[in-house]
Amino acid sequence: MKVNTKILQAIEAYNLSKIYKGTRVPALENISLKIDKGQIFTLLGRNGAGKTTFVRICATQLLPTSGTLRVSGYDVISQAEHIRKFISVVPQEGRPLRALTPWDHVYNWLKIRGEEKSIAKIKTEKILERFELLKVKDKPAMNLSGGMKQKILVAMATAVDADLLFLDEPTIGLDPVSRRQVWNLMQDLKKEGKTILLTTHYMDEAEILSDKIVIIDNGKIVKEGTINELRKIIPQNIRMDISKKNLDVDQLKDYGNVVEIGTDIIRLFTFESHISELSNLAIKNNISFNISPITLDDIFVYLVGNSIKNN
Repeated sequence: MKVNTKILQAIEAYNLSKIYKGTRVPALENISLKIDKGQIFTLLGRNGAGKTTFVRICATQLLPTSGTLRVSGYDVISQAEHIRKFISVVPQEGRPLRALTPWDHVYNWLKIRGEEKSIAKIKTEKILERFELLKVKDKPAMNLSGGMKQKILVAMATAVDADLLFLDEPTIGLDPVSRRQVWNLMQDLKKEGKTILLTTHYMDEAEILSDKIVIIDNGKIVKEGTINELRKIIPQNIRMDISKKNLDVDQLKDYGNVVEIGTDIIRLFTFESHISELSNLAIKNNISFNISPITLDDIFVYLVGNSIKNN
């Protein structure tokens, strides 16, 4: 079964909540969002923020406690079987089977999804070549590196002709070259009209790939928008990391926002016009510092910084 082409949204969530048995604090609390078809839509959040819970509910692996969630117009509770026919998942906790080879994993998964033997062989060879796994296609997964094992999972999910892909931290543990292989594949899938729901801790990954980003913290949506819309959240345009040594923290508040205070480093969001004065202040007091433009990482810290300090 293919995705419902008459529906414009791939995913629609309304007041979606999830409370795990034995807990009182919601993993998700009144989440409402829409994901348009043909987008790469990214969920950002700390560990435990609720990203994986949302993905698992969308993928019909987990039931919500309350609220409504539809995938291409199908309800995740009453029409789960319809949804499973046109989605594919790279789960965060997924692991390849130790005794099976990369070829076994991809080929058998394609067969399970209904591919003819001849087509499954062609697709398996193609995807393994793309991820540079052909040379190890006959080696048991137990004898492969952690990065190669992760690539097997991504290869399995992307080899099938799924209209909607759920990629929960798909590039975790991958080297820079392998990460970019996955990025290129995601961009190609988007060009083919596929929709991707991505979770990641890599801010550069989110910044490069995402059509839209939702930042979740403590089970709630903190902010959502395009990368350009999110950039406007921070009024300043410069980040300055300054050593705490010999420094009066209160003195920095006149120059901008102090949003993260670690053990040894203070992070200040300020304006370019203050760089010279702040640099002279740091040099005069023999304080080390680093200056750089605002990034998505900074936006994330700016938005969830208070909860980070309170935890």
